[in-house]
Amino acid sequence: MGNVTGAERKRVVDNMDPTTWHLERIEVMRTRYLAGNYEFGLHKDQLRELVQSVLSDDTCGVLDSVLWPRFAEYNSGSEANILEVLGGLAVVSRGTLEAKAEFAFRVYDFNDQGSLSHDEVCIMLLTMLSGAVLMTRRGNLPAEADIELHADHAFSRCGKDLTMRLDFVDLTTWFMSRIKELCEDRGFDLCDSPEAFLRCFELVGTHARS
Repeated sequence: MGNVTGAERKRVVDNMDPTTWHLERIEVMRTRYLAGNYEFGLHKDQLRELVQSVLSDDTCGVLDSVLWPRFAEYNSGSEANILEVLGGLAVVSRGTLEAKAEFAFRVYDFNDQGSLSHDEVCIMLLTMLSGAVLMTRRGNLPAEADIELHADHAFSRCGKDLTMRLDFVDLTTWFMSRIKELCEDRGFDLCDSPEAFLRCFELVGTHARS
């Protein structure tokens, strides 16, 4: 066997390392979640069922050593928030920012209206950012007041008041331009890494989670 090149290594998917998973895997988990009779809070066996939908081999390893400790045990230890799980995995997975923005829109369009309310945008930002912090074990969990300011900015930039809704074009246009602005302000050349994403929203600092 020949040596594995850097490019080939980047394509390798390690079931024990969700940062190597492709966004399509997270989409399959979401589809399985929607098809099942699940609540937003998942018990360990329920999360295992979702993980089994994307892994062909044993899921206990990644569930026990990675997913459950990061998404459940930091809190009560009895449940994992599916929105944090999907959001956090989407942020760290392999995929373009555009694809991740589209995925997020579909996850948080709870009523399939093709648009998000101010509350839904807040939930989207809060759980995606929280999920990214928990998944990477980097940074501090976002404050709700800060999340509301970001959501307010989205509606204002799109020329809409807070009683209106943002459609897919509104949201993705705002998200992509906002990330670009924040990256430029902070001197980042690339904005597609999880840490850059967290730094854009000022969640990674001197008191990062260990």
